Amino acid sequence: MNFPWQPEMEFQEVTEVPIEFDWAECMDETRHACGNNTTYRGARARTFKHFVISPDPQDGLTIAAVADLAVEWAQEHYPEHEVAIIMHDDNAGRIPHAHVVVNNTNLRTERRMHNDNPLDLNRSLQDMAECRGMRFMRDDMVMESDDEHPMKRTLATMQQVYLRCSEVEIAKEGGYSWVTDIRGRVTIAKALARDEGEFMAILDALEVDVSENSPKAWRRDWIYALRDCPTWRVGGEKLGLSFGQESLRNRFGRMAAWHPSAQASRKVLSHARYAVALNDIADLERLSASTEMCMAFNVRSVEELDRRIAKLEQRGDVAKDDDLQRLVHARDYVAENRLLPAKAQQAQRAQTARNEQQEKANRRRVDYQRAGQASRRRDRDGRNER
Repeated sequence: MNFPWQPEMEFQEVTEVPIEFDWAECMDETRHACGNNTTYRGARARTFKHFVISPDPQDGLTIAAVADLAVEWAQEHYPEHEVAIIMHDDNAGRIPHAHVVVNNTNLRTERRMHNDNPLDLNRSLQDMAECRGMRFMRDDMVMESDDEHPMKRTLATMQQVYLRCSEVEIAKEGGYSWVTDIRGRVTIAKALARDEGEFMAILDALEVDVSENSPKAWRRDWIYALRDCPTWRVGGEKLGLSFGQESLRNRFGRMAAWHPSAQASRKVLSHARYAVALNDIADLERLSASTEMCMAFNVRSVEELDRRIAKLEQRGDVAKDDDLQRLVHARDYVAENRLLPAKAQQAQRAQTARNEQQEKANRRRVDYQRAGQASRRRDRDGRNER
């Protein structure tokens, strides 16, 4: 399904055209006519920008709903460019997503497109999604790529967890994927850590080494590697946007981010370290998947898991069947291993205690600052009197 812009319509309306319409050829002709298909300052010409807008599976959106969001976003940022929006639901979960391809030529000025700030592009999308009640994690990046054949390469997406085709195939065959192994360990560290220092310490305990990516990379990220296989390295955002450096730092800065209680955190970490020590990758994957579901549904007790499961069962929504099965598996796993409190009240008390401790720490910090300021004022006044 294509939605190319029609310049004769004053860059406002979008028209659906037959599937056989060759939008790529149309864009090629535009660039050629405006002289924008040649090298620029010695660098290969940017021919397209290609974005992928992929909603949270829990939203259960239709193709039409995702297309509507993609059209609004494209109109906001590229009203003077040729744009094709191609809808797909060909991934493993049949989750509809939009490929947004923007030609490099401004139809009004005939100049090459400017390199917009990707953060601004993403934030406006988050605002639009939020207004529609969608579950987009704030401050993650709209990912883009340049290519003369934008639909013929694997693209980074806005998906919080990104599985390559090779990972999916290995999982189907019951084999070992070191990328999946790393993702599982990082998932546990992400869930338990409250700041960057804790995150790095937990990864160290789980035998994952972390380094910075190349300074020449277009955006900074962390590189994860298994300690006993240092050549097996993968960038954070290659695992999914929620594993990237920027997204994690944003998470650490949010007080409302999901965390288990201190006691539950110790149990989960101890369980993970035991699985790593025994090289029990299957158990580590179950732990990671269960932790991920608890984060996704913001639950901190077995009782809350039961409530979520009951709600999904009452709705009888086929689109939620996968979530229901994963929640059931998570509930059974955390209950069997006693990783979360049984009752919500216990989790709430633990959260309240943490909040009180944080408030006390903040008050002490303010008192120290005030005392320091008063001391400096007395010293200054004393020097003036002399």
